[in-house]
Amino acid sequence: RIDDGPLANIVDSRFRRRESGGEPTMNTAAAVATEAYRDRERGRAGQDGGPQTEEAIENGLAFLIRHQETEGHWRLERFGNGLGDATDERSMTRSDTAATGLALLAFQGAGYNHLEYRYADPMRRAIDWMVARQKPDGDLYVESDPGSSGYARLYSHAIAALALCEAYGVTQDPTLKEPAQKALDFIVASQDKQLGGWRYTPGRGADTSVSGWMMMALKSGRLAGLKVENEPFERIEKWMLQAVDADRPGHFRYNPFAENTERQAHGREVTASMTAVGLLMRLYSGDDRDDPAIRSGAALLLANLPSDLDSRTRDTYYWYYATQVMRHVDGETWKTWAGALRPLLLDSQVTQGEYAGSWDPLLPVPDRWSLHGGRLYLTTMNLLSLEVDYRLLPLYDDTVK
Repeated sequence: RIDDGPLANIVDSRFRRRESGGEPTMNTAAAVATEAYRDRERGRAGQDGGPQTEEAIENGLAFLIRHQETEGHWRLERFGNGLGDATDERSMTRSDTAATGLALLAFQGAGYNHLEYRYADPMRRAIDWMVARQKPDGDLYVESDPGSSGYARLYSHAIAALALCEAYGVTQDPTLKEPAQKALDFIVASQDKQLGGWRYTPGRGADTSVSGWMMMALKSGRLAGLKVENEPFERIEKWMLQAVDADRPGHFRYNPFAENTERQAHGREVTASMTAVGLLMRLYSGDDRDDPAIRSGAALLLANLPSDLDSRTRDTYYWYYATQVMRHVDGETWKTWAGALRPLLLDSQVTQGEYAGSWDPLLPVPDRWSLHGGRLYLTTMNLLSLEVDYRLLPLYDDTVK
């Protein structure tokens, strides 16, 4: 229990108002979630991470608010000392679209929306920023430097589309229906129709990583009541059958068609991170959590528990996907995973100074992808992992039943 102090007021106000449907704080149109999105609000009794997790989430969201840009968006590269040396945490990737989508997802995962509650105004400004820059074909990516655009375009669109579909699904705000639908239409149009997935260029190539984000957005859009035909999911099935290791069901690869060179050949190999993505895609497709292939893949994840021993094991991207898989699998598997992850995140969150509420991308050791994503990426992904246990995004709960 949280009996007193500012956190008690924050937590009590947020969840009491969610249950009673109290007065909105900024908009006279109250949120009316679809059935699937209402399901997530019920949570699972007795499964929450407790007051320390609540406090960590609220502190993380407060960090995001402090560093929101005036126009309403966020930037991956905002942080860093500018020296370009080993102590510089400035991200290599430039994508305001991805940064803004990730931040919105973190607020949504904590139960907030753009019509009600204390973060309604900054969330509304972020959504307005994205929608105002959406291209006629539905693409949400805001052009950045050519280097980032070469690989971040479809990643960024998928993340932003997921956030936009979440915003529509949890509120049924009519102003978001058209832009969310257009974002989904762009995803369908940019799918490689032969391979069944997505990679860096619309309509060309596929890998498990980009395809995982795209599938989440499509699934979220369908849960929100938007139009998503069966064909894209049927094509995704084709990709998953190619990405899985034929000799080890439930074990997945980044790209089985990667060039067999020193730089690219690793894409042909099974990894824990790609197995986490592939397993989540299989669960979204309707596979039962007790399926032997799912259990086999989950065993690989259990053999690679969260750790900050080095930059290979401190992998926020992997933790984000594996946390969702393990939450679905549940039982002792989930308890073991959460028992390793939650203390690691709570103990490493910055508690003082300008960056309080965030996670340092370089300490105690650099995160595996910190060079690309930086502090904001790391913080939003860790928040999403903390939130999955007890304030489930709709994708994380009973969508596979």
